Amino acid sequence: MSSKSVLEHFTVPDDFQNGNTFKGKCMHCGTLISGSYKVTSNFVTHMKLEMTNALIMFIAGDLLPLSIVESEEFKNLMEKADTKYQVPSRKHLSSKLLHEKSVEIKNNLVNTLKRAESVCLTIDLWSSRQMRGFLGITGHFILDWAMKSVMICCKRFKGRHTAESIRSEYEEVVTSFEHIIE
Repeated sequence: MSSKSVLEHFTVPDDFQNGNTFKGKCMHCGTLISGSYKVTSNFVTHMKLEMTNALIMFIAGDLLPLSIVESEEFKNLMEKADTKYQVPSRKHLSSKLLHEKSVEIKNNLVNTLKRAESVCLTIDLWSSRQMRGFLGITGHFILDWAMKSVMICCKRFKGRHTAESIRSEYEEVVTSFEHIIE
C-alpha cells in the first residue's frame, strides 16, 4: 500500500504543513490516526487491522469455512486487493482472531442488553439433517422506541431433549450474561 493509496482511506485536514503530523479520520470506522505524508506506518497498520476485521466478518457473517483463507483463488483476490496485506492463517483465525471477535461481539451485546428495560427470551431446539441437536436462544426487547431481536446463543445440544436438560442449558447461557438477563 503506497502512502498515497493508504491516505485515500482517511479524511485529512486541508490546512496541514507538508512534513508536519496530522490526524486523519478513517472513512471506514471513524478512528483518528496520527501520521504525516512522509510517515504513514500508523495509517497502514490501521488499514491492515480494518482488512483483518472485514475478513473475519466476511467469514463469520456468511458462515464460510475457515479453509477459504487457504484457497489459491482467495489468495489471488487478496493479492490484487492489497499486495502488502498478509492474510491470517487458518490456525490464527481459529485460535485467536475469531475468539477475540466473539468476545467483542458478546461485550457489545451485553452493553446493548443493559440499556433495555426488559428482555424476553425465546428458546428453539432443532436437529440438523445429520440428527445433531441445536439450541438457540433469542432475546427480544425495545430500545430507542424500536423492537430489537438478538441471537443470545446458538450451540450444539447433546443428549436427550428433556425439560431438565433444556433448563440446564438455558441457565448456563443466562448465567454467562452476568445477570444482565433475568
